[in-house]
Amino acid sequence: MSTVGDRQILNAARACVLAAGVHETTFNDIARRAGVSRMTLYRRYSDVGSLISELLGREFARILREHTQVPPGAAPDPRPARQRLVETVVACVEAFQEDPLMTQVLDAEPEILTPYLFNKFGSTQQIAIDLLAHRLNAGHQDGSIRRGSVAVQAHAIVLTVQSFIVSASASGPVPRDRLRSELVLILDGYLRPTCGDEDTPASAGSTGGW
Repeated sequence: MSTVGDRQILNAARACVLAAGVHETTFNDIARRAGVSRMTLYRRYSDVGSLISELLGREFARILREHTQVPPGAAPDPRPARQRLVETVVACVEAFQEDPLMTQVLDAEPEILTPYLFNKFGSTQQIAIDLLAHRLNAGHQDGSIRRGSVAVQAHAIVLTVQSFIVSASASGPVPRDRLRSELVLILDGYLRPTCGDEDTPASAGSTGGW
């Protein structure tokens, strides 16, 4: 979404959800806060749920970029690529779990996320795949990540991480920070090279495709 009007609508929707909750947010509330007519919203969205779904996509993308962008001129990170990847992914999971908008939606109406998880592979997942691909390639080159298809490994990580984000509220008495510690072990074990690959950099071009 690129126009100022679109940003205003999504910003208004976010403010309404945080102030009143998912179930109490209406098109009237969003239109009033955004300074647009209700018909403007109906022309773009079928209902409040579809608008919030669009908002969540933007929120996902924002969190991913904030936790993966490297500042210009930053010194090279000396950590192995596997360590960098795992720590970045877990930091993103923590940010999602602590995000107030995400918490509101998951507590009140988690089915809004259904299109992102079951019906289609959307732009948000593609952003994550692209970010992971770069880090997986780096791990193949420095030997810290086992050899394999970048595409398959990236998709497997995304599917695993989605469950930790969306299903965290179903974890009962288990603290989320304990679950994230387990996620570190899951990802590190999945990516760790096998005995034959240990500390052996992959040759260029050996990890592409499916």
